[in-house]
Amino acid sequence: MTISPAQRASYANDHHTKIPFATAPRHLAGPGDPRHVTHALLAGGWSLTSAPGDPRTVLTGTDQAHQLVLDPFSNDSCWRLHSADWSWDASFDRMVPVEIIAGVTDRLVDGPRRGDIGPWERMAQAGWAVERRPDKTGEALSPGPYPVRAELRPISEEEPDRCVWRIEALPEYGGPRIWHIWISGPVPEHLLSGLVEQLVSPAPVLRRMFDLTHYGARQIPSPLSPEQAVEAHFDRVDATQQRARARRRTRLKTALPAPATPPAAPAPASPAPAAARR
Repeated sequence: MTISPAQRASYANDHHTKIPFATAPRHLAGPGDPRHVTHALLAGGWSLTSAPGDPRTVLTGTDQAHQLVLDPFSNDSCWRLHSADWSWDASFDRMVPVEIIAGVTDRLVDGPRRGDIGPWERMAQAGWAVERRPDKTGEALSPGPYPVRAELRPISEEEPDRCVWRIEALPEYGGPRIWHIWISGPVPEHLLSGLVEQLVSPAPVLRRMFDLTHYGARQIPSPLSPEQAVEAHFDRVDATQQRARARRRTRLKTALPAPATPPAAPAPASPAPAAARR
């Protein structure tokens, strides 16, 4: 499946009058437009599998191995992502910026990337305070006010080998957390790498002017016009589609058997010696 002309027109119509502002830090930018995630998945070959009339958006991966559910009525787990066998699952609440969620979902389309590093190493490189424990669990805290805390710990005393990631954005002076992410089970490391890459990135994200859903983030005018911001969105979507098609062609070539080698032609017979011809 891909993005239809109607879907493109709907997105453009929603954003052509919204003045984009560069908003940072990104973990305080607010949720953003869910189509940052869903359009990229559709372009990557995922299918819309929601039942007609269902207010939830359900997307299923090309190999039926993963499913994403966007539930507008859930505050605690607005986004839910899981493997088909439920060996691992992830949930993101409503305030998690879509760019951070896309760190996971983009890697489901692209697969591992050359030069990927682990989540702990990436957080340490970004200046986070990282504590690793001998049992391979750990905790990390971002610098500055409104920190993000990431923790990997056993899900319970009864299941010490099954670990969960808990990532949450915290207010500056205490109180309820701003948002949280919960990831349970043996999630592939390249998905965690993509998540943390987007989480620690200092690059601002685009939000509309005076968007009241951000939480203390700074906003400055973006050099992009509304039309250019829409073009940037579809450039990202089209690039995702091209990468997905290239991966499918590569997999197809790898799966096809090698062409059979034709049998060698017999060598021409040598002429008889002159004495034998007499």
